[in-house]
Amino acid sequence: MELKVDFKGLEEFKNTINEKMLENIVKRTTRRTVTKFKTVTTQEVRKTYNIKSKDLKNYIKIKKEDNSKYKINIASRQSNLAKFGARQTKKGVSVLIKKGEGRKLITGAFLAKGKNGSMRVFMRKKEKRKLSALYSLSIPQMFNKDVMKKGFDEAQKTFEKEFEHNLDYYLGKIK
Repeated sequence: MELKVDFKGLEEFKNTINEKMLENIVKRTTRRTVTKFKTVTTQEVRKTYNIKSKDLKNYIKIKKEDNSKYKINIASRQSNLAKFGARQTKKGVSVLIKKGEGRKLITGAFLAKGKNGSMRVFMRKKEKRKLSALYSLSIPQMFNKDVMKKGFDEAQKTFEKEFEHNLDYYLGKIK
């Protein structure tokens, strides 16, 4: 998906402001818009899934390509079930992946520290008595079409509002 913005009436302003000022306005506006997009999509995902905002934001990478272009990359492996509010019980591990669906019990599973020191949900394989970590969705799977549409809609509103605000700011600097 791509966010496109049409500048109507831009020719009128070119006589009032110089090229550098217009570049600064667009640069500040796009930076704020991309940040707002990241915030809104993270909030939308968290309405459905029981995952911390920090865990989501760690996998959203924003790369600046030039003053008015940003590339947003959401990539991760499947998330360990420990990130979904895992609790150890006598029968196994209880997790809450989707809000509103209730907790799921994984019989025979247990919580333990992994190789990197973080808590993980494991289950013992019967055939070789080896441990296997249990996983759920990856972060990109949580960012479905509805979440992305909501993010782009909000980004469009933010861009218009921020552009007007930054334009007023820079026009106020002209003496």
